Amino acid sequence: MNALPDESWTTKTATEMTDAEVNQARGHFMEQGSNSMEGEWLRRHGLPENYGD
Repeated sequence: MNALPDESWTTKTATEMTDAEVNQARGHFMEQGSNSMEGEWLRRHGLPENYGD
């Protein structure tokens, strides 16, 4: 498993992250082939967390 980058969001929960941090985290996990932040990203964009499932 790849190490997390040294970014401000790595030590926060989703609810503590800013929108920009959620975008960064989503991008990181998408690069790893994971959708770990997808639900939070969707919620912040006004969509249900299970959108597209």
